[in-house]
This record gives sequence, structure tokens and C-alpha cells, in this order.
Amino acid sequence: MRKNSHSPYTAWSLKSKLFVYMLLLALLLLLILTVGLIAFGRTTSTEEAFSEALDIQMEVFEKDVCAHFDHLAASAITLSEDMTAVLEEYLQKNGLAFVALNDSGAHTANVQEAMIEPLRQKLFGTNCSGAFVLLNATVNSSLPESAFSRTGLYLQINGYHPSDADVLMYRGSADIAKKHGIMPHRKWKLEFRTDIFPNYADITSGAAFPLEKAYRITDPFVLPGTSENAILLTVPLLGQDGTFYGICGYEISASYFMTYHSQPSKLERLSCILTVAHENVLITSESLSCGGSNGYFHELTEDYSVTGLDSGLMDFRSDTYTYIGITKRLSLSAGSAEHILAVMVPRADYDRARFESITQTVLLLVLLLFFTLSFCRYFSKRFLSPLLSALEHIKSDKRNEAGSDIPEILDLIEYLDRQDKEHGETLSALTRKHEAAESEKIRLQTDYERALSDFHRIEEEYGNAQSELRRIQTELERLAYSRKTEIDPEDYRYFLAGLQTLTEAERNVFEYYLAGKSAKEILALTGIKESTLKYHNHNILGKLGVSSRKQMLRYAEVMRNHREESED
Repeated sequence: MRKNSHSPYTAWSLKSKLFVYMLLLALLLLLILTVGLIAFGRTTSTEEAFSEALDIQMEVFEKDVCAHFDHLAASAITLSEDMTAVLEEYLQKNGLAFVALNDSGAHTANVQEAMIEPLRQKLFGTNCSGAFVLLNATVNSSLPESAFSRTGLYLQINGYHPSDADVLMYRGSADIAKKHGIMPHRKWKLEFRTDIFPNYADITSGAAFPLEKAYRITDPFVLPGTSENAILLTVPLLGQDGTFYGICGYEISASYFMTYHSQPSKLERLSCILTVAHENVLITSESLSCGGSNGYFHELTEDYSVTGLDSGLMDFRSDTYTYIGITKRLSLSAGSAEHILAVMVPRADYDRARFESITQTVLLLVLLLFFTLSFCRYFSKRFLSPLLSALEHIKSDKRNEAGSDIPEILDLIEYLDRQDKEHGETLSALTRKHEAAESEKIRLQTDYERALSDFHRIEEEYGNAQSELRRIQTELERLAYSRKTEIDPEDYRYFLAGLQTLTEAERNVFEYYLAGKSAKEILALTGIKESTLKYHNHNILGKLGVSSRKQMLRYAEVMRNHREESED
């Protein structure tokens, strides 16, 4: 009898159910696909994509900057040693003390003449925009500003690919510069001013050996008389006796930094910045910056406040522009102030990429849902229409017209015909089975009674076997006693005493014999050679005073019986 149900789901048609099942299957497959993509990292959010790209860019930028400044430091140390050697050679040759350079235009000119070519060669061989030597002496000690005025040389590259025509003299003797084919800078001056030289007091106070720990990196500053930022890497000039002669080093200008550190990147509008560390603010006037090598670089001219975002990125915001990026603290030298590296892109690029990602995701979901519904509807209709038609023919007893092209329906019709044909045979078959079951029941009852009789017989035989076993044990004890009385007591005592003289190896072989092991098994267990076993056998029989292995085992059996009797 068919059960009735008040559930609305059971009233759904087969077509509706198939559509729902197919839809659930499609949604499940989509869910599995989505989870798989997430698990294998094939789907990333805009925040994650930008964060990963900026992390990679920061790693590249940091390695680039550190490698550059390490190279500059190594070259600057060599420059310091060379310039110190040139200066001391001149002083020694002319029998002068270093203080003799003060107010002596001739001596300072001669020193600059000796230094200018080595300085220019260092400038050409180093990745920098300028090279300088500042001596702790002045030719204008009579002037009021002499306390801050220092003589020396400062050469700069006019462009990015140095050649003889591209070198300018920023500080030093103009006559010496012209003599060597070097044009004076448009903002040329004869001497340096230490009061506007960045971090000069810290640089001179840290002047000591070894030079590897004495080099310093200044804060970014505007070159006097120009509008361009620069960073100086300085190394002290120290005599063998520790005399402080001055400083030397290299310049990295903002334009050179922008060109040299142009970063390979897939980010279109990338900005990379090296600046002095400040609390939650990025000061562009104290920074050097660069962009991507294949993209547009927007020079930063405003100060930016820095705040953290929930995504782990940093927000850089000025009065005009907003950027998204990351920062990292960096120590370029032991005695210099800590610097900050920043890598960032315009917030508009980030927002556009985020909008495009959301739009693409929504569009993809809509398309997937549309095609899923369309395919489910199409296949459910195409599959069920002929099936439902065939079922209608079967219900109306028109079986010959139903399912002509559906193998499953033809099988169903054949099955129903066979059921009709076999239905009459079912009752007689059941009757025969019932009669056969009754006969089997009687046979099983008879077999049970016969088995019970066999059980009682076997139980009686078991009791008889137990009595026979006890008789055999008594006989064995009698035989053991009889054998014991047949043994010579004197030989037995000699046997027991000989056991104490066996070596460890002989004792092991003896125990294996007692355990019933053959010679071949003993060879396999001990891993000794056959000749060694024969040697042990000879010693064992001699020490135990027996003539054969059989006699040895007989004495051992008596010994075992004695032990068991004593334990009882």
C-alpha cells in the first residue's frame, strides 16, 4: 500500500526533483572548485595581491640599496686610504706639519693638484654622482667665517654617464680644474662650509680606526646653491698616528638615485623612497626616490602622514595625493641615523584594481549561475520528457507503444510481462518450499539427537584417555627412576663438577643441545664454523667426563629431574 505524506517535497514532480538535484550538484561542484582554488592559492584578494607584489618589490629595493651603499663604503675606504697617502707623502716630502696648510694657498693648491686625478678616477669607477675630499684646513683663517671654511675638492658628474667633458668642479681650485679639463660648476665656491655640511659634528666625532666602522651616511639634504637633494657617504682621513686630516666620500644625488635605482616592476606607477626615519610621517625634502624602470614615475614633493591599514598595508596621505604601500627600517651604517625604505603606489591604482577584481568576480558568478540554470533546465526536460511519456503508456496498458527508443523502459516492460507470467508459479513454489522446510526440520531433529549421542560417547572416550595418560606418566616416572639408578654416581658427580668448568661459548653450545637443537641449527644460531663446533664438542665431552652426546644428554636429564624434585 502506498504511504501518504503531508510533506510538500514529496508532492514535487520527477522533473522538478531532477532539476533541483542537478542544480545542487552544480552548486556543489562550484563550491568544491572554489575551495580548491583557495586551498591551492589560486584566488587572492586585491589586498593580498598588492601586499605580495609590494613585499617582493621591497625585497628587491632593499637588496639594491644595501648592495649599492656597501659598494660605496668599500670604495670610500679605499679613497680615504689613497687620499691620506697622497697628503702624507706631500707633507713628508716638504717637511711640513699638517697645520702648515692653513693660510697657504700654494701648499693647498699643490695638495689638490696631487689629489684631483685619483679623485676623478675614483669618481669614474664608482656608482655615484660626485666625489669629494674635505681637508681640516683653510686658506682664509683671517675671515670671520673661517671657523666653518674648509679647503678641498668636490667633483660632480654632469649627467648620468661620466666622461672627461661631463665632470664639473663644485668645490676646489678653479685654476686646477681648468688645467685638467674640468669646468667649474655654476654654483662653484672655493671652500666647503661645515656649518651647512650635514651631520658634520657627528662625522668628525666618530673619526677613528678601523675605517670599516667609521664611515657615515648623512641625512638627505639640498646641495647648497641648487634645488636637488643628495646623500653623502663619508669616511675620515686619518694619519698613522690618528691625526684627523678631514673627510672624503661620495655623493648620491636625487637624479642619480632616481636613474640608478629605477626598479623592474609590474606595478605601473611605483614609487620607492629612501628617507630618514620619523614618527608616522614621510618628509620628501629629506628623501631620495625612484620609480619603475618601465612605468611612469611621479616625483614626490609633499610630506605624507603614514597610518596602518587593517590589510597590513600602509596609507600615505598628503594634502593632494594618497598612496598605498609598505615601509621597512634600515640601518646603512653603524653611526648614522636609521633610515626608512618605502615602496608604494597611488591609492587610485589600488582602488581601480580592487573594483575590477570585484566586478570580474560578480560577473563570473552571474554567468556561472545563468549557465547552470540553463543547462539544468535543458537537460532535465530533455531527459524526462520521453520517460514521462513512456510511463503514461505503461499506466494505460499500452505497453507496446511505450519506450520504443528507451532501453530501460523496454527492460521494464519485459520485466512486468515476466512478472505476470511468473506470478502464478509463485504460490506453488512457496508451497513446495514450505513442505521441503518441514522435511528439513525433521531431518535436522534426527541429526541433532544423533550428534548428542556421539557427544556422550566422545565424552566417555575422553575420560578413558585421561586414565591412560595418567598411567603413561606413572610409567615414565618409573622409567626415569630406573635410568637414574643405572647411572654411576661417581661419573654423575664428575659430570656436575665439569659443568662449572665450561667456558661461556661451550656453555651456550651445551644449552642448545639440551634444548634439542641439531648441529646444523647450532651453527646457524651461533654463526661459528663447523670446525669450531667440533672443537667445542670435544672440550665439552672431556670436561663432563662422558664418552658421547647421548650419555651427556642422559646425565642432563637426571640433573633436571633432581632439580624438579628438589623444587617440589
